[in-house]
Amino acid sequence: MRFRSMLWVCLAVACFSPIAAQDESRNRDATPGDAAQTDSILAPGGASFANFDSLIELIQTTVVPDTWDLLGGPSTMREYSQGIYVDAAGTVRVCETAAGDDQAANLKAMLLSGREATIAVDDPWMAPSTLRCVSLKRLALENQRRRASGTPASPSMQYMAGLSEVKYIFLDAENNDIVIAGPVGGIETVAGIPRDRASMRGTLRFDFLASCLSSTISGVPFGCTIDPTTEGLQRSAAVAVAVQSDKLPIGKAAEALTTALGMQRVEVFGTPGDTSLGYLMVEADRHMKELALGIHPMPRGAMNYLDATEATIDRGAPDGLLLRLWFTASPRVARADRDQTVFEIAGTPIRLSGENERAMADGARGNLTTDFRTEMFVADFNKNFHNIRSTYPVYGSLEAVFQTASVAELLRRFAKTDEYQALMGDLADSASSGETWMRTPTQVESIAVLHKIRHGRTMHHVLIASGGVAVNGRATLASSVADYPSLQSMSNVPSSRPRIIQNWWWDR
Repeated sequence: MRFRSMLWVCLAVACFSPIAAQDESRNRDATPGDAAQTDSILAPGGASFANFDSLIELIQTTVVPDTWDLLGGPSTMREYSQGIYVDAAGTVRVCETAAGDDQAANLKAMLLSGREATIAVDDPWMAPSTLRCVSLKRLALENQRRRASGTPASPSMQYMAGLSEVKYIFLDAENNDIVIAGPVGGIETVAGIPRDRASMRGTLRFDFLASCLSSTISGVPFGCTIDPTTEGLQRSAAVAVAVQSDKLPIGKAAEALTTALGMQRVEVFGTPGDTSLGYLMVEADRHMKELALGIHPMPRGAMNYLDATEATIDRGAPDGLLLRLWFTASPRVARADRDQTVFEIAGTPIRLSGENERAMADGARGNLTTDFRTEMFVADFNKNFHNIRSTYPVYGSLEAVFQTASVAELLRRFAKTDEYQALMGDLADSASSGETWMRTPTQVESIAVLHKIRHGRTMHHVLIASGGVAVNGRATLASSVADYPSLQSMSNVPSSRPRIIQNWWWDR
């Protein structure tokens, strides 16, 4: 079964004469070795990351305290810094002000009304490193210790010691350990999202690792979809007919189409939707479709779907199409030493895919068809993914999910001993042991844009309305792993680990 992230797009094309065509489409973590000890009592969010726990407590004790759930009131607050929230009806909403690097600190200072707000200095795990190593065995033990004591994960744990790229994986049979390693260019936060300031990739996360291992072990892919309802498609088709028959002015068509489409369904599958991972996938899917529709600007040199339509208008305007866009895996390549205990993996693990179907008046979807505009947009998006990721950090975070999935898949194939399997199981169990603290997203609002394209003496009015993500671990890694005997020279990396067992990450 193939899962896909979807966007629904409806286009109506008009000339000077009555509208000639109508098109629907659905896109849509002292010295580094001591760091684990020094931060063991810190709440999540030291350094340049916002300490949302203390901020939430401050707000709940200063802003009408008896209205908060801790004191029996109806209001609740949970942290999530990706730029969206879910209201009481399950609708995905965009935060009115995007979180800046110090947005939470600014809010805290405001609430303190002039009292000094101290911001922690950067933690060692945020510093650059040519090769940062993480012991999954020690990380699992630290996670178990914290869970037993009720201590939250430190920022270094939550963000996997700053790793954004896993370049090497070591199977250390002597210590029954798995060590992952990669370069770190230094960690910064942009719009509340931690990323590597050199590569612009989003940092890996412990909960991503747990979820990807759980998915790989169970063989169940995960992802999300955003789909219009059948009734919404039927109503939008009626709007298109009204435009074509001059019963609805083209200037009012975008608003009418948005209303006709109504809310679109959000489904997170294979993993809980009320988690950071679930929110991330929905936000990335939603944002991608807004990029396609020109709601957000593309980086210089990149095109959206409307640009692709305009560039090819001499070949005609799109007519009667459902555009389907989704993020999926791009297999990474791997090579190993002779004993298959040292692995090197490379490549971008994520890509945008697309296809088209014919739109039906009854709201159904017809046969698959090809559309050169979709092919052009998808190819250009993937070509410019680095620049898009640099401009919009949400895509770096999503890439980290696929990167983590490729690590989980390699471990599934080669970490076969009982000890390795037990370690992977312990980490995977963390995916279902977290506290549920956010509402599950169930719907998003539709959007519509009206785009005018002039071709010669003809003016085309292109009306487009928006309507996922599919993570299949087994598709994140190439089917074969090449032999590369010289990797044996790196087999001593795990032995460089600190002697103190609580130190689960180190630089080499």
